[in-house]
Formats: sequence, C-alpha cells, structure tokens
Amino acid sequence: MPNSHRPQNIIMSTLEEVLSLRNCLSEYHVYHESGQNVSITPFMNRKKQFGYNKRKQSLREEAEVYEASHRQANEANSYFLHQPKHLFSNPPRVLRRGSDKDGEPICLVYSAPFWDHWNVQFKHNLNEIVDPRGMIPHENRSRGDNSIKGDGCAWKGYKVHSWRVWGKSGKAYHQRINARRKMRKEEGHKVVPAFEPSSAEEAIKLSWTFPFVRPRRYEFQYAGINFTWKGTRDLPVDEKFAKVLLPLNHLKLSATDPMGTQYFIALYSSAINLEKYGRLWVFDNMISKLLEESGSSQLDYYLQNAEEGTASQQESDIRRTRIYELVMATSMCMVLGEWKKASDTLSNATSASDRW
Repeated sequence: MPNSHRPQNIIMSTLEEVLSLRNCLSEYHVYHESGQNVSITPFMNRKKQFGYNKRKQSLREEAEVYEASHRQANEANSYFLHQPKHLFSNPPRVLRRGSDKDGEPICLVYSAPFWDHWNVQFKHNLNEIVDPRGMIPHENRSRGDNSIKGDGCAWKGYKVHSWRVWGKSGKAYHQRINARRKMRKEEGHKVVPAFEPSSAEEAIKLSWTFPFVRPRRYEFQYAGINFTWKGTRDLPVDEKFAKVLLPLNHLKLSATDPMGTQYFIALYSSAINLEKYGRLWVFDNMISKLLEESGSSQLDYYLQNAEEGTASQQESDIRRTRIYELVMATSMCMVLGEWKKASDTLSNATSASDRW
C-alpha cells in the first residue's frame, strides 16, 4: 500500500475510532500537471510544496532521492487523471493506473458544466476500447447519432480528423491513422470505418444533493450501499493553516450499508498551493471491512489482465477492487470541484488585499 502506516497522531481526536492502531491508511499527494491533468501519487514532490525554497532544498534533495528499484516497485500505486484534448469537443477525463497518461485506463469521468453532478463509467478491459488519444473511437460510439442523453452507460465517440491542430491529444496515433487512410485510398479502397457500438458496463452518478445546507453533500449509490462526500473540519494536525485559510474546502467520505452501519472511508484536505490540489487519505482496512460485511458479489475483486502467476497477489490487493477504484474516481471529482472553490476564495482574498 502507498505510504501505508499506523496513523497515530495524524487526524484529530474526533476521528479516534478510525485512527486506532487497528487501522491503516494510504496517503496520496494530488498535484497539477500540464494540460489540465492531475497526478495522484504516494510520493511528495517538494518542488511543488508550499514554501519551497530552491536554494535551501538543493542539498537535501540528494539525500532524499528514492532508489530506482524502490520507486519502480511503487509506481503502480499512483494514479493519473488524464484530460484528452479534442477540437470543439470536451471529451471525458480518464482515470488511469500509473504515473502518466499512458497508464491502464480504469474509468471515464464526465462532468456537468456547473459541477453539480458527475457520471463515472466503468467497463472491464477498458484499455481495449480507449484509444491512444484517451478517447472512445467514433466507430465505438454507443448510438448512431452519437448522443448520450438519458443513458448513463452510453458514451460518445470522437473522430480522427484528416487535419490536426496543435495541442490535440494523440499526435502519433493521428499520424498513423491518416497514413493508413492515405494508403487505402491510393489502393482504391473506400475508407468507411465499421460501426461497432459499445457502452459502459456500469455508470455511477455523483450528485450535489444538498447545495444550500451546511455542510454540503455529494452522494452516490453502489451495490446497495450509500456513499456521501461531506464537508468537514476534522483535518490532520499538520494541516492547521489549510483549516484556517480554507475552512470550507475539505471533505470526508462515509459509506452506509443496508443495515445502517457507517464506515469512514476517506478524507481530503485542500492545499494552499497553486501547484498542489491537496492530500487524500484512503482508509484501506475500512474498505476491506465493508467488502467483508456487505457480502455483495458486485464488490468482488476485478483482476484486470491478471496473469496466472500473479493472480493471488492481485486478489490480496485492495486497490484492485471496484469499490476502491470508485473511491479514487469520485475523490477526483471532489478534488476538481474543491480546487475551483478554493482558487476563487484565494483570488477574492488577494483582490481584497490589493484594494486595501
């Protein structure tokens, strides 16, 4: 587990039960990347930390470099939220396993214009559908008219144009497809891609259910379990400045099973930093407990591309469960929404100070 450890003295005493010695957590640092992408990693990037001083840190960095073997072994513990670029379109984001946009795709994340709801789509072996651009090919669109209204599992397809502008995703893929088209045209073949409709197997809608009450709430359901992202002020003791300066931009995730038992699943704290979104804590053992006590087949382990020799190892990895992937996906929805609110708050504060 990334940075899994006994979280003593990590979170305030109001979360005492969750932070007992029986509980372990995974800690992630969420950073901005170029092209509106998001990096979710267990490694702290000191150059992107608040108050970083390049001159003072230059000597320390040599002593803090991870060995290549250690970093490589933990690379799979990272996630990457990829935002593909397509002219005159807004394709969904792709949550990937790994540290860059070439990682294994986990799900597609659609956002509404005003952040009031999100749609997260899952499909087994999604990597066989998503092309190198990070998009669904046009021939794999769910409907002939390429609409998705009224069906949470439907997805749009995106064409590979004969021309390309700077900044669009998949340069090499674009060149390869057009070279193939040109070759077929020269051979006298008519280039008409076959329509092979596809759609997601599962779609989970995350909705802003109580926008005018305090604390605000985002809710979704999965396998008969109710999940709620809710505003909180219970933060790690080392996040005191974020608690004071951004009092309304921190969230916790709880799950309630059909018997009414509640589980504290995750905590997110926004950062006072233009290069970092914040920190995310996922309570692995609470997810394991939820899996054990729910008894739902929908929460079974999903072994993606599992080889015979590694299957047992992947089965013991909580990160390979659909529910863990859902926690990571919905947390990224929350991260993007809270960042927008936090950046607006800091911008307004800066403008006020300038007027004074």
